[in-house]
Amino acid sequence: MIQKKLFVFLRASLNSKIQIMNSVNSAGMTNKNASKKIFLFLIFQFLILPCMLRAQICNGNLGDPIINFTFGNGTISTLPGHLTSFDKSKDYCPGVGTYTISNFLLGCGQHDDHSWFLLAGDHTHDDHGSYMVVNAENTPGTIYTDTVNGLCGNTTYQFSAWIMNIMQKFTCGGSAILPNITFSVQTISGVSLATYNTGNIATTDDKIWNQYGLAFKTPLDVSSVIVSMTTKPAYGCGSSFAIDDIVFSMCGPEVIVTLDGSINPIDVCANYTNPFLLNATYAAGFTDPAVQWQNSIDSGKNWQNIAGATSTNYAIPRRGEGTIMFRLLVAERSNINSPKCRIASNIITTTVNPLPVHRLPQYIRACFGKNLVLPDRSDIAISALWTGPNGYLSDQNLSVIDNIKYSDTGLYKLAQKYNSGCSTLDSFYVGVFPGTTVSVNNTVESICEGKSVMLLASGGEKYQWTPSDGLSNDTIPNPVARPLSTTLYNVTVSNIYGCRDSTLIKVNVFENLYINPGPDHSINIGDSVILNGTVKGTDVTLLWTPSTFINDVHTIHPTVYPPEDAVYTLMANSAVGCGSDSASVKIKVYTDIYIPSAFTPNGDGKNDRFRIIAANNYKQFKLVIFNKMGGIIYSTTDINNSWDGTFKGEQQPAGTYVYSVVITTASNKKIVKKGTIILLR
Repeated sequence: MIQKKLFVFLRASLNSKIQIMNSVNSAGMTNKNASKKIFLFLIFQFLILPCMLRAQICNGNLGDPIINFTFGNGTISTLPGHLTSFDKSKDYCPGVGTYTISNFLLGCGQHDDHSWFLLAGDHTHDDHGSYMVVNAENTPGTIYTDTVNGLCGNTTYQFSAWIMNIMQKFTCGGSAILPNITFSVQTISGVSLATYNTGNIATTDDKIWNQYGLAFKTPLDVSSVIVSMTTKPAYGCGSSFAIDDIVFSMCGPEVIVTLDGSINPIDVCANYTNPFLLNATYAAGFTDPAVQWQNSIDSGKNWQNIAGATSTNYAIPRRGEGTIMFRLLVAERSNINSPKCRIASNIITTTVNPLPVHRLPQYIRACFGKNLVLPDRSDIAISALWTGPNGYLSDQNLSVIDNIKYSDTGLYKLAQKYNSGCSTLDSFYVGVFPGTTVSVNNTVESICEGKSVMLLASGGEKYQWTPSDGLSNDTIPNPVARPLSTTLYNVTVSNIYGCRDSTLIKVNVFENLYINPGPDHSINIGDSVILNGTVKGTDVTLLWTPSTFINDVHTIHPTVYPPEDAVYTLMANSAVGCGSDSASVKIKVYTDIYIPSAFTPNGDGKNDRFRIIAANNYKQFKLVIFNKMGGIIYSTTDINNSWDGTFKGEQQPAGTYVYSVVITTASNKKIVKKGTIILLR
């Protein structure tokens, strides 16, 4: 049916080509023959030519990108309007006809159905790398377009991008319109140079990025082109996709570079013997090829031409260290200096590691009968092996010669190897001398605060005590120690050969005894009070006496409830000999409260204030004094306060005043007293 309609369309087109017909007639053709040939030409134009223009991704090598649009790493949020016809989404998830640039999308989908894949990270997994997500549902438009200038004529270029169908198989009820994208290249004047259509990009079971694009050759007189990616989705739910890494670069034949016959990176030591010879081969495709070797010392960010390196072979000069990358540029000879008109080979990375630090031969003094710990191996060595007299072998991180003997004297060697291929061989001569052994009278001494003790050590010619705090002398065998707190002393002795031995002595400092029975108390009969005693010291035992009317004689804060005045004595003793002592506290027991009948506030120091005398452990207390008119002239809730016979700073006249006292005792008994007090002047 499609072919029949196309045939009808082409025949109809012929009837309108009068000028073409006339030109053909003038060449001596019949209308019938001319129609037939033009019809075949149009079939070629409509059916065969687009297939020829459906170019493939470059299967050779590419040049440095002329366009390299990666959507940034969080630095790009909106595309300039001339690059796309789609609108920037105002929401987190792009709606119909909009796009967003992101590095993490979760919970998005067609019409909020949350059916899209979770998109975390871009195609190349760059740090915070972003991508573009387009919701092209029912929205034909230009996804991306740009102009490329400075191209060389008769040169092949590639225009490509990585694309992902972000919809899952159940999106749009399982009937989603699939993404379909057309790549095109045309001249500035609008002449089409190449087109490529991805076809329907199917849904998958997982997130899959695929590269799509085309390769084309520029005409001789074309130096600028317009590239674009467009979509024209069918009507219906769907047409959503992600796009990343849009690249436009030259495409050429395959170029392969080897270093000493290998394409792999080389990591060697500075004393390497490799030839370090680069060799390049490239397939046919250039009319008059030229080559140029380049290197980079910053991991490929910048490349520099190597002067004079213009053949397919290049011997890398020897160097002591560093990483340098190498590649070969190939182009037509007239274009070799044009970055947009040349291709680059694979990259060869060469790393030369500096020689590891070599230790000079060392002399090691060992002491008979002791364990000798050999010097540490390098932290970066991948293997290490000690060898020495008497068949000594050790590949341990910590190599030890146990209980060394005179026969162990001799040359020891440490061979080490590194990832770089480097190796070292270090020598150590071990000499064995008579050892020494330290001895002490006691390993633990104990003193009370402020006391001292003599420490005794023997076994060597020289002595060194550490720390020196609290010692009378830190370089003698018998210093006097008077530390402020418990201290662990180390004594090191050495003999005339420099052999040493050490041991530890602990000096315990015990806290001296201190006691305080607390303040005296007063209570109402029938009440109780807690004694607030204090005891400090090391390993102290305590006892309160007498043992009557007290809940616990061995606790520092007992509760007492004597029926009459009493004295309680706190006795304490340090079991480690740092003191014994005793002290007493008085308990005053009131049967009632005492209220004076008169007072004389004349400043003679005798009966100058009106005060209620009672126990000091009441829960509540209130004293109020009234004048003859019933006015309150004094009030307090503190049983220790008293009235001085004034009101608002003025002395009150001699006479009779009324008082009211309300008290709640420790046992919740309420006492109310009212009466008169005489103020005498």
